Parts: sequence; structure tokens; C-alpha cells
Amino acid sequence: MQNRIGYLLVCVAVTVLALPQMGFAQDGLTYEDYKVQLAQYEKRSTVAAKSLADCKAAGEALSKKITDTDASIAAIMQEIYTLVESDEAGVRNHMRKLDGIEAQLMGMMNLSDSDLFDKRDEFDGLVETVKTMKKNRISVIPAAANKVRNISQLIDRIQSRMPAKRIKNYTVLKNDSLWKIAKKPDIYDNPYLWPRIYVENRGTIKNPDLIYPASVIKVPFGVDRGQHLVLQGHSLSSIAAKVYKDASQWSKIYQANKAQILNPNLVFPAQVLDVPAN
Repeated sequence: MQNRIGYLLVCVAVTVLALPQMGFAQDGLTYEDYKVQLAQYEKRSTVAAKSLADCKAAGEALSKKITDTDASIAAIMQEIYTLVESDEAGVRNHMRKLDGIEAQLMGMMNLSDSDLFDKRDEFDGLVETVKTMKKNRISVIPAAANKVRNISQLIDRIQSRMPAKRIKNYTVLKNDSLWKIAKKPDIYDNPYLWPRIYVENRGTIKNPDLIYPASVIKVPFGVDRGQHLVLQGHSLSSIAAKVYKDASQWSKIYQANKAQILNPNLVFPAQVLDVPAN
């Protein structure tokens, strides 16, 4: 009986040992091959685990470096805000204004000369605003300085195109006269400015009292910077008071316009006078 039991145990042990070898044999692998591959997988797993650990450590180091860099940038920006006597909101608002001015000037660049002349007051206002903003310490910040540089270039380009006056072509109607034309609401709405039309058309109008229907004449609008259009009631003193805020400066205007002012006490509507800078 004991011998039988011992025999059965030996058979079971042999069967158990044979099972994996039978399976490996069916897969084309021996048990030894399996152990070799298993060792390779374990080695690759160890290497991968180490690589993962290294990546995690590098990521944590990089994250810390980024955090430290952000803190350094924030500290530097705070120093900059202190130097320019502003803060983040102030700088952002300054840049927003510069962006708006740049957009307006870009729009003006696309206008015709005639339409550009109509925008002259708006353009002059933008130029003065830029001059004021340049004095702000924020304008030394590189981003703002670059923006101001671009805006200054746009201003120069527009100034080079800005016409001294706008010309409108007018077709003479029956019974028209220079007086009647100047009086029209869409012209000057002021008959006393008729000489201005005459001066502009002296090459084609020989007699200011004689113009012909269907002829086309040029009607000028506006004057160049540094000039003043005389209206009825104006005098050199009143012009100086308006331009220089000082009526006693009238002699400056007289000296600059001696060629067309015979009597400093007498100027005429429609005269265009040069006004020297104060």
C-alpha cells in the first residue's frame, strides 16, 4: 500500500514538472527560453521604471524652475512698474490707448487725399495725444517703445500726404457769380470769401465779374498749418489774440505778410496769411 502511494506521488510530481514544458513546447519555447525572456522583460521593466522615475524627477525639477522663473519675472516686473511710476493696470491701459491710436492712423492711411484733409483736426489731436503719451515713463518699456516707434512712422507718412487744402470742383450755373457761389451753404456760406475762389482760378477767370455757365472752377477749402484765413471783421490784432493769446504780437503776422498787406490796419476777407510760430 505504501509502495502504491509512493508511486502515485512520483507520477503526480512528474506530471506537474512536465506541464510547463509541454506548453512551452507547443509555443515553440522551452522552459529555458522562457526564463531567458522573462529575465529580459524584468530587466526592461526595471529600466523603464528607472526612466519613469527619472522623468518624474526631471518634471518636478522643471516645474520648480518654472515657478522660480515666474517669481523672478514677477519681481522684475514689479521693479519696472515702480520705475515707471505705474502698475500692471496702468501699463495695460497705456498699451490699449496706443493700440487704439495705431488703429486710427492705419485707417487714415487708407483714405483719399480729400478725405484725409477732412480728418486733419482728428489727426492733429492724435499727434498731440502721442506727444503727451511719449512723456509718460511707461513709454520707455520696450513693448510701448516699439509701439510708439510704429505710430511715429505712421504719423510721418500721413503728414507727408496731408494736403494743404481740399479742392472741390464746381460747375457754374446760369446767373451764377463768385459772390453767389461763395454764399452757398455747401461752399463757404459766406459771400465775402468770393476772392478766395477767384485767386484759386486766376489762370482761367480773367474777370472776377464774368464767369460762364457750364465752366468748371476749383473751390478751395481749409488752409495749411501755420496759415490763417481772414474773415470779415478780422484784424491783425484779433488774429494775434486768437493764435498767440496776445494781441500785441500782431507785428509778427504783419512782418511775415508784407507782400500782401499794404496797410497793417487793413486786411481783407479771404486773404490767407502766414502765421509764424510763437
